[in-house]
Amino acid sequence: MRREVQAGDIELGSPLKSALVDELGFPVADEGTVFRTAEELVLVLQAGRCFWAGDMAPLRADAPSAQWHDGYGLLIGTLLHVKRPADPNRAAVSRLIGFHDGAIFIGWPSLSGNPVPEIPDGETVLFRGFSGTSIHSFSARIQATSRSPFPYWMLGDIQHLDAREMRGSIRVPVRLVGALSAADGTGSPQTVLITDLSLGGASVSTASSELGQPGVQVRLEFTLRAAGLKKKFSVEGCTREDPDADPADPFHHVGVAFDAYGEREALLLHSYIHEQLLENATMRPGGKPGGL
Repeated sequence: MRREVQAGDIELGSPLKSALVDELGFPVADEGTVFRTAEELVLVLQAGRCFWAGDMAPLRADAPSAQWHDGYGLLIGTLLHVKRPADPNRAAVSRLIGFHDGAIFIGWPSLSGNPVPEIPDGETVLFRGFSGTSIHSFSARIQATSRSPFPYWMLGDIQHLDAREMRGSIRVPVRLVGALSAADGTGSPQTVLITDLSLGGASVSTASSELGQPGVQVRLEFTLRAAGLKKKFSVEGCTREDPDADPADPFHHVGVAFDAYGEREALLLHSYIHEQLLENATMRPGGKPGGL
């Protein structure tokens, strides 16, 4: 069983030997991240529970079938939302972990970090995932469920229901640890917490007021994982005042407006943002928290 990471488990000034993840296993801080001050560490841990990524063994999956890989572009590791038909409640979160003879394997869906109740074999569920350009919706029947060697569902009789292309720049809430430094290389980088992200910029929480004034040219670096890829994202930009900052908050908040970046970086950022949109959405507008 995974143990929640406490402040005393992390040595200040030393690179993390393992990545930090949240309750659902989504990355928070990359391996090698350095927390230089106790304030930087508190900034990240107070935003939510963290666990060592190494406490959970990685899943190995079969190669994707041609229909899924070439037809829909949903890769191993794609974030999925799963729910029963006509259920008004919030969808559960899962990930695609494998393919076999027309069936797919997904991680046991969870809500707020807790596994959803077991559903009988043969029942129909709806699920959807983001391919990088479109959100695809499917129906499927549960063929089998198992809690060992790891919790998963096996889905068959899969029918493609809908594909909706996503366009435009959307700002989504995130929880990503990054490094903020002066663009000219002067001074030491700060370990910061990115709290929302769009194609044009980010909101950043910092433990220090340095680099927090509007109009400062900075470099923001963080790791993105989307569409089956992991890439270090580094972009220069200009700080701006965060209109949502609370003066009573002990930490500092600043916006970073991104300068131009490459086409490959733009595609990865676009994919990541829409995966986060899918994660925070429901299968139907107006849903309330609940189970499958």
